[in-house]
Amino acid sequence: MSVTYVPLVPAKVDVDADGRLVSSVYGDVYHSPSGALGQAEHVFLRGNGLPERWQGRASFTVCETGFGLGLNFLALWKAWRDDPQRSAALHVVSMEAHPFSRDDLAALLARHGPEPLAGLARALAAQWPALLPGLHRLEFENGAVTLTLGFGDAQVLAPRLGARVDAFFLDGFAPERNPEMWAPPLLRALASLAAPDATVATWACTGELRRNLADAGFDVRRAPGYGGKWHMTVGRVLQAGSAALPAAVSSERHAVVVGAGLAGAGIAHALAGRGWRVTVLDAARSLGAPAHAGHLAAALTPVVARDDNARARLSRAGSERALARWQGLPGGAAPRVCGTVQVERHGPALPDLGIGQA
Repeated sequence: MSVTYVPLVPAKVDVDADGRLVSSVYGDVYHSPSGALGQAEHVFLRGNGLPERWQGRASFTVCETGFGLGLNFLALWKAWRDDPQRSAALHVVSMEAHPFSRDDLAALLARHGPEPLAGLARALAAQWPALLPGLHRLEFENGAVTLTLGFGDAQVLAPRLGARVDAFFLDGFAPERNPEMWAPPLLRALASLAAPDATVATWACTGELRRNLADAGFDVRRAPGYGGKWHMTVGRVLQAGSAALPAAVSSERHAVVVGAGLAGAGIAHALAGRGWRVTVLDAARSLGAPAHAGHLAAALTPVVARDDNARARLSRAGSERALARWQGLPGGAAPRVCGTVQVERHGPALPDLGIGQA
């Protein structure tokens, strides 16, 4: 078997003389010295016409390049939560080549995160996934806010995404220090995901970047910058992208799920969290008891592969989502975290090795 798995290189930061977080890989600061929350609100929210543009809508999707500490996501989530006219659902897709470990993210957000975002920051850190390449889905607000994290090279991930993006946050490190994050192929891949009237905003404002955005299909212009920076870039897509998913035909969606076992219940729960009206039909209930009544335990066996292939990634994503949802169940309904590893070898069988904790 050829091994195609490429491990991630976690983010490492230094603190400069002014107390700012600096990437040791790119030699650039993580946010404006005038404040991360102010920059997120001025550049990315107002630069994309938010919160006004999501008001009254069934859903709104944001795509971000460069997740970093997640401060843009947290500011966006707070603005959505604070807006009584917010969209019913908020979807965020963000790509990061060098994500932080969970411990580092939690510590850095606790020390450097803006106080108004502290509670949301703790919720983000609590769900932070393992540092494995690919897509990781996180859910908040009972599924009304979703964060899909793409760990890996944005130039590889973006062309493989399926999304209908209403607003783009371009927030890589400076173009002269991280040119791949501003390269024409990546900008064209992003534009192909654009919904009609999609917008784009970034703190960067070089002439070359504006030309590249224009070539990719955006109509862009300079706008007043933030924190002593004279200008930033804002714009709109000229034509909806060819790769964007079609719009939902109706906001009134009804699904009928046949069977109330583990799969049926999971599907019903996921649809309900996305605003669907769900009817569940189960033959066992007509007999007076649910299909799984009396069962004492169930086992979940994820797939593990040396090359971390698509089947293994799908299995891991489903297992992580299930665990995140089930751990919030009340009382004794939450599952135990335990398991075994069976190592396959030629020759005499080896004993199972217990791992985890009950």
